[in-house]
Amino acid sequence: MWLVATIVALAACASPQTTQDTDPTTATTTAASTTVAAARSDFPASGPVEPGTYHIPPSAWNVAGITMTMPEGWETQYGAPGAIKHSDQLGELGFYFVTVDAIYSDPCEGEGELIEVGPNVDDLANALLEQPHTVATGPVDTTLGGLAAKRIELTVPEDLDPAACRMGEHLQVWYSPPADKYFVLLGDGQASAYILDVKGERQVFTTQYRDGATAHDIAEMQTIIESISIDS
Repeated sequence: MWLVATIVALAACASPQTTQDTDPTTATTTAASTTVAAARSDFPASGPVEPGTYHIPPSAWNVAGITMTMPEGWETQYGAPGAIKHSDQLGELGFYFVTVDAIYSDPCEGEGELIEVGPNVDDLANALLEQPHTVATGPVDTTLGGLAAKRIELTVPEDLDPAACRMGEHLQVWYSPPADKYFVLLGDGQASAYILDVKGERQVFTTQYRDGATAHDIAEMQTIIESISIDS
């Protein structure tokens, strides 16, 4: 998004008359289209992700095309439009897009009853806030990829009894049939669920990092998030 702002600002300095005659919406759309056209289309289904800017088409995971810029050192899994770093290590962190229509009635039990939630952003946000056995806070009004979003923060409660849960200290929050993927909130994880409306459909974007993740890696993930644009 900073690139678009810079282009517009430079145009204003070079030619005030041109800026006055230009529709800002058209200028922004043109800049975004140029970025998509220049992006790579070979985002891998699994394995290391080469540094670069990628455009990922709609899929079972994402309802619209996504463009994002990836640094070195990340990999992807399960065909998800997202990436992970330091997989299965104490410094693990990652993110991905997914569609969510139902959450587990008891994330401690997992693999149990799924509760269907309504189709709106608020429906899912409220359902996550009311889900038992998690510490959920928010929603926080924010943006993702240039679109309005609500963010819910999720952690495992400190007093959770691992012996009582199917996955021990971890919680199974939701399952997405289209992607055939469930989301596991790690016992030492700090997760965020961004919920937004994309062309009339609900989209979820999830991030999570473990307690051992470094400040550098967390900041790097934030840079990736800030590079995201969503086709609209």
